[in-house]
Amino acid sequence: MPNQDVIAQLETYKLKDRFIIDDWEDREAVPTSRATITYMRQEVLRFADFLIQQLQANVPDLQQQVQQFFNDWDNENFTQDETEFIVEVEYEAMRIAGLKIDDLLI
Repeated sequence: MPNQDVIAQLETYKLKDRFIIDDWEDREAVPTSRATITYMRQEVLRFADFLIQQLQANVPDLQQQVQQFFNDWDNENFTQDETEFIVEVEYEAMRIAGLKIDDLLI
């Protein structure tokens, strides 16, 4: 799939409302504070924007760039559960971008 198609799908992905009450209930978890949920949403958008930038730049090894993104990710403001939830939401963006999710160390 050409990068423009992938970028368009990622732009659509960014519009989806995430971390709503139903999502927390599906995880059998108690929702965190509104401020933290807002910050979690921002992290997902930041990751999607990162993917879009990499695709626009036509980087030769997107997989490696994404691994570096996660290596550099400062997630200390989130609990382990919140971090896992963020990454699970980002899996969809990773699939859209054609990444090998199982090969990433997150």
